[in-house]
Amino acid sequence: MPFIFEDCKREAAALLQNVATELETKDLNKAGRIFRAVLQSIRDRLPVHDAIHFAAQLPVFWKGIYFDQYDPDKVPVKIEDAGDWINYIRSKNAFAANNDFQQDEEIMAAFRAVFQALQRTMTNEQLQLVRESLNEDIQELLAA
Repeated sequence: MPFIFEDCKREAAALLQNVATELETKDLNKAGRIFRAVLQSIRDRLPVHDAIHFAAQLPVFWKGIYFDQYDPDKVPVKIEDAGDWINYIRSKNAFAANNDFQQDEEIMAAFRAVFQALQRTMTNEQLQLVRESLNEDIQELLAA
């Protein structure tokens, strides 16, 4: 199977556009920062095996972002409640935390938006594994 860079680029751009649409923004840089923060937060909450299976469904470009600064020896991170989850997402990107989602509600909305965009790309089984890796009150953020 040949590697066609333009196809990889197109797939990555389509996913980013889906995230931007869910975030209700035309600013793709903002959407990218938010997507990265949420994506890496999800990654860190998963056991290594599940994190790898999750990544397998991402476009090549986003796999690189997903695994950037990944430390398998430090996962899954302990998250006690929704407040910890919000702060964890905030910690993943200082620029985004200071500019894109300063309020907790903005982070919760970003988490929901990214998850909704991923639902268009990933299997329900994979997203169910992600849901199950989250505490119950964090799962409730997806339903809000």
